[in-house]
Amino acid sequence: MKSEGKKIIQNIFWLMFDKIFILLLQFFIGIKVANHYGATLFGKYSYAISIIAFSNIFFELINGRIIKKYYTDKNFDEIVYNINFFKNTISLVIFIVLIILNFIYKFDKILFMLLIFLSLDNILITATSGIENFFEFKLEARRIVISNNIVKLISYTIQYFGIIFNQDIVFIAIVSCFGSFLRLLIIKYQYKYTYLNNIGIIKEKIKLELLKKMINESKYLWLTFISFLVYTQTDKIMIKYYLGLRELGIYTIGMQLSSVLAILIVPIQNSLFPKFLKLYREDYKKYYNFYLISNTIITQIYLMITFISILVVNYSFKYIYSKEYTGAIIIYSILAFSILFKANGSLQSSHMTIKNITKKSFYKTLLSLVVNIILNMILIPKLGINGAAIATLVTQFIALFLIDFFIEEYREQAIIQLKSFNTIYFFKNFKRILKEKGR
Repeated sequence: MKSEGKKIIQNIFWLMFDKIFILLLQFFIGIKVANHYGATLFGKYSYAISIIAFSNIFFELINGRIIKKYYTDKNFDEIVYNINFFKNTISLVIFIVLIILNFIYKFDKILFMLLIFLSLDNILITATSGIENFFEFKLEARRIVISNNIVKLISYTIQYFGIIFNQDIVFIAIVSCFGSFLRLLIIKYQYKYTYLNNIGIIKEKIKLELLKKMINESKYLWLTFISFLVYTQTDKIMIKYYLGLRELGIYTIGMQLSSVLAILIVPIQNSLFPKFLKLYREDYKKYYNFYLISNTIITQIYLMITFISILVVNYSFKYIYSKEYTGAIIIYSILAFSILFKANGSLQSSHMTIKNITKKSFYKTLLSLVVNIILNMILIPKLGINGAAIATLVTQFIALFLIDFFIEEYREQAIIQLKSFNTIYFFKNFKRILKEKGR
């Protein structure tokens, strides 16, 4: 039997591997897709993805962390079945609503086909949402990761051949559906083989009272999620409204490149959280110092790689993307600094959770949404897609740094984040850490 600590470490490793592997596939095949179809068609595809992304508002009515509180050795399949039913039903309703709306508003033909196949993809993905949550609960991310990576490799290979044989952009969405269907089969097989073989036939029931209870417990997390989702998707919708699909395609490339820069943040958060919790319970002074040193190291590393990455992107971009995407270089250069502030504030959610001071985080997210919308309305008409990137940077600065100085419970983390920009402190403490390890 593996120790819990070892299982946690291995789980984190598999999650990191999944992110890196899929990001690399998306990056290399994504370049081919963007260059082949051009900024306008690629922008239409990105716009369709942004619209479908709003369906997560309904899926998150039941938060994944709340679901995990209900699992027991006896009822896990009941929970899994009800979550699959709940989310799958919502995705099916969205699919039907899209078809009805097309009869009323008559969408652009290509956009409609993209929306239909992307919403069908939602149906296939949500069919295993309960199983995936249960695998996460059991610290068995490996099962999801292996399934994802096998399917993604097949899907992206087919997409690549589709580009070679000059298939239209709807083909990309069709292939995603095919990949999700394969993934559904693999994950369902793993679940049944591993957990259901030894417990006989189960009479599965829909339990509306259980779902209502979960929804009620999830309501504050749901409100926070809505604000976050709208905030992260608003710029794309507004770019399409003010500037058109071509500009949205260019902006999307800059965003995709910035997501590569952010790849270290989530694994760092997950890896340091257990250490934070342990020190907080033992000695607050040690906890505070560890938080300060960790945050300083993260910030200083991101300070360095932010500037280096901007130089690399400026130099190498012309060798990778076609000329029509050149505007994405400036977008990346601006968004890279928003990633810097994201890295600087990456540990604050752990700190707030441990100290049980998360209540006001919803108001921070809501304020971010309002600020972002206002800035986009002002800056996009004046500065184009660069205005959208600046709006994101300013919003991240306010939400993850500035506003915390004005909230008493969050002032401590704001001061830590401010100190983390001190390069002299970084080198002094780095030397001290090395000395302590050498003793």
